[in-house]
Amino acid sequence: PAEDLLSLEARNDSAFVWALVLARLRAGDAMGQALADTVAEVAAAAPEARLNLLLTDGAAVAATAWGDTLWYLARPGGGTVVASEPYDDDPRWQEVPDRTLLAASRTDVLLTPLKEPLT
Repeated sequence: PAEDLLSLEARNDSAFVWALVLARLRAGDAMGQALADTVAEVAAAAPEARLNLLLTDGAAVAATAWGDTLWYLARPGGGTVVASEPYDDDPRWQEVPDRTLLAASRTDVLLTPLKEPLT
């Protein structure tokens, strides 16, 4: 809602995208679904947008790769690191394909292609 957007402390494009994600979360969407639907909506309106978004609830991580690089490192003892690029030389870093949703729990990483927006 406009009221939520106008009450945000930071009034910029990132804040607007967060307001879209937050509205979906409040409506009951899971983290990954909220990010995927928001990316599709924004990409339809702004086809050149770079939309790498990341969201966590403290136990799981959801992230999108859309127009920019995204990498993840699944650690052998559990847990996953997600970053825009590898921060060390560990050979286990995996690049997330462009236009993909990453969903990571303590033990699993799932990559799901995102649908191109209808224009």
